[in-house]
Amino acid sequence: MDSNPGADQAVAPIVEQALRTAMSAGWEVRGTTSPNPPVGAVIISTSGEIVGTGATQPVGGAHAEVQALADAAGKTEGATAVVTLEPCRHTGRTGPCTQALIDAGIKDVFFLHSDPNPSAGGGAQVLVDAGINVVQLPSPEGVPDALIPWLKSVQLRRPHVTLKFAQTIDGFTAAADGTSQWITGEMARDYVHADR
Repeated sequence: MDSNPGADQAVAPIVEQALRTAMSAGWEVRGTTSPNPPVGAVIISTSGEIVGTGATQPVGGAHAEVQALADAAGKTEGATAVVTLEPCRHTGRTGPCTQALIDAGIKDVFFLHSDPNPSAGGGAQVLVDAGINVVQLPSPEGVPDALIPWLKSVQLRRPHVTLKFAQTIDGFTAAADGTSQWITGEMARDYVHADR
């Protein structure tokens, strides 16, 4: 397993595109998967086309890899999986994603983040032991990562908290005469609304 590809190892454009698609899929389900992380996954066929996309379903539902494999039905033998989180190796409410990838005939797995959860982590080694090529990818610049709050929460063993605070230059949260409706800009308001 190559856990940290260097600059001399260029990532194929289709893998980079698939990672961005997987990250977008994870972003779309954030806030709906707890206590599971909002993971995204993509399957690339042997001909180099994205043939399946999935994201973690609400608790008890399929994980991202299983969703993407189902979306790519019939096109998984020898294919490549690109996932935002290292595939899990344990059985909880659902079976291990590592086994689903092995059973589907996946040849290569690219993942973004290692799983810090002791019971689920280690999936990359399970895949390597099964003869699958596994590579950890660097984070692409400028792409929002829905996993950051979950990763921080697991690593720090406490909830991830975001605080929004705004005040006027003189230290108030509104004009003294009550005339101001907004003291933040439209971009800040849009970001906070999306984060909620």
